[in-house]
Amino acid sequence: MVAIGLLAACTSTEPVDGTTGTITNVGSSPLSSASPTPTATGTSVIGPPVTGTQATGTSGTGTSGDEPTGTAEPTGTVVTFRTVAPDSAVGIRIGMVVSSGSDPFSAAVAESVVDQVQAAGAELIRCDPGANASLALECARRLATQHVDGWISLQPGQAGEALCAAGPRDAPLITVAAASLSCQRAQVGADDRLAGYLAGQALGRSARLGTGCQHDVLVVITGDPADPMSARRTEGIKGGFATECPASGADPVLLDAGTQDRAFEAFTNELTALPDDTEILVAAVDDGTALGAAAAVPAARADRITLAAVGADQRARCRIVAEPWWIGDAALFPDRYGEVAVPALLDAIAGKDVPADMYVETTFVTADTLTAFYDVSDCPAR
Repeated sequence: MVAIGLLAACTSTEPVDGTTGTITNVGSSPLSSASPTPTATGTSVIGPPVTGTQATGTSGTGTSGDEPTGTAEPTGTVVTFRTVAPDSAVGIRIGMVVSSGSDPFSAAVAESVVDQVQAAGAELIRCDPGANASLALECARRLATQHVDGWISLQPGQAGEALCAAGPRDAPLITVAAASLSCQRAQVGADDRLAGYLAGQALGRSARLGTGCQHDVLVVITGDPADPMSARRTEGIKGGFATECPASGADPVLLDAGTQDRAFEAFTNELTALPDDTEILVAAVDDGTALGAAAAVPAARADRITLAAVGADQRARCRIVAEPWWIGDAALFPDRYGEVAVPALLDAIAGKDVPADMYVETTFVTADTLTAFYDVSDCPAR
């Protein structure tokens, strides 16, 4: 029997060494006396398959001729989304490690992986380490005892290289949205520079067409200053913006805000320091910080704000539809990561070549083009 281990969210309460870390088997043979935890249903994407950014950095289909076209080159391989063939992995065991209390991005990725595993007819082993790195290692050790043939690790926190020593030794590992590990066969993630580039370019193009780049200030809301992902997206935003407004004057104002609340506070303070008639362009490295900034925008100043971000996750879509000044997001499609990670893992188990660095397709979406990818019929109209 072939087996796969995937470290991911579950709702079982079986303790791990007296802690809340859990491991659950979803399939024909439970690992413990506890009943198998029901798996989540897959997230559906409404509309045609994504045909977004390829290696040339184009913004993809579903956009009009007025939409920006990127020129940043991805440093990895942009992999097209592909669903697994039904029942193509019967007899294979798959497992997952991600905290059940993860952020919306990780939750959507995990649900997408579960959806593809179930569609393939594989058996799924899931382990929840919470936010504790030591429990992530315990999850890896448990998978090593389950005779898995492959495993996936989704944002294992600070476990780092210790995960390699703890986990299955002879099984391919695919990491998702995480730092590279020496034992991984491949990694799946977003091209953060390109995502930032597309958001910055869209914002710059809006400024060029609207005011001839005669804005007063460009504000970039970043995440944790120590986070490489935030730094890459910030770099991309600056580069993309400069392609449309190369002589825009002063350097952008950088606001460090790792959370939605901190973004709200930081942008509120920035607004207070600027005259009411200031033309402000805002770029955010993720939807959490974008929503914090959006909440700080008073109605009286909304017509002088233009915002673009990275993400287009479920939290932001209705705001993009409803707010004319939120011109769109570089979409990362976390609800489709399973359509890259699971087929790649099955290929690796079968001995096929898998690109070492795989990027999901990325495209800039607006209120007009979101419907090509998501059902936003419940969102309030502008």
